[in-house]
Amino acid sequence: MKRNITILIALLLIALFAYGSFFTVGEGTSVILTQWGKPVRNLEAAGLYAKWPWQKVNAFDKRINCFEAQTLQLLLKDKNPIVATCYVAWKLHDPKLFFQSLNNVDNARLKLGDMVNSQLGIIVSDYEIDKIINTVPEQVKLGEIYSRLQAESDTRARQKYGIEITEVGMKKILYPALVSNAVYQRMKAERTKEAVKYIAEGEEEATRIRANTDREVKELLATAYKEAEEIRGEGDQQALRIYADAYSRDPEFFKFTKSLQVYSEIMDKNTTLVLSTDSELFEYLNSRKLVR
Repeated sequence: MKRNITILIALLLIALFAYGSFFTVGEGTSVILTQWGKPVRNLEAAGLYAKWPWQKVNAFDKRINCFEAQTLQLLLKDKNPIVATCYVAWKLHDPKLFFQSLNNVDNARLKLGDMVNSQLGIIVSDYEIDKIINTVPEQVKLGEIYSRLQAESDTRARQKYGIEITEVGMKKILYPALVSNAVYQRMKAERTKEAVKYIAEGEEEATRIRANTDREVKELLATAYKEAEEIRGEGDQQALRIYADAYSRDPEFFKFTKSLQVYSEIMDKNTTLVLSTDSELFEYLNSRKLVR
């Protein structure tokens, strides 16, 4: 009976020893093996590993982590304040340095948040408000600010904490109530300026179109008048030639027809003529002249 109990206890101790001596490292995980609080091994590859029972496994996620830093108020170059909230994406670069300096993810978020906010305050102090928020996209320098912020923060984080900052930016930008109205008025003024510019350009284009149209109309009228005068001149020339030909053939008949034409132009049924009897115009109105 005692032998069986001894064997059972031995098997139990062996099981406990085996349980405390083997562990696994998963994909996307980095393990720091510590003994009495001091790092002794750094394991990156996934698989099954052995250790002494008194050694401790400290596992850290190697994948990218993301969090929001504390919201804070910043002062820009033109002394305008803004309220900004940053986001930070990071991953392990040196697991051993990370474990020694921060030990866990919560501490990492706290330290990285303070670091990024500090760097952001320094960087945005080089920019005025219209470089942060503007209705003209080309004037906004947020991309440049993010690049500087990521570079500065990443260098410091690698050296101090063994962390690589993969991306950083401002998730939210607000104006304090004190400057909101002034900003809105500035944006309104910019939009009004743009509107006036477009209206002026439209009026300029309209004036140019009207001027071109008036010029084309005058050119068309001049061309038409020139052609009309040429046609009229040709008609008068032909009429004179016909008159001259008719006159040369029968001068008396030509004179008679011209007199009738004059009568029709100067007289109607209400016309009263007072003429001398020897007037040339009266010649064909004298019935004695008509009888031959």
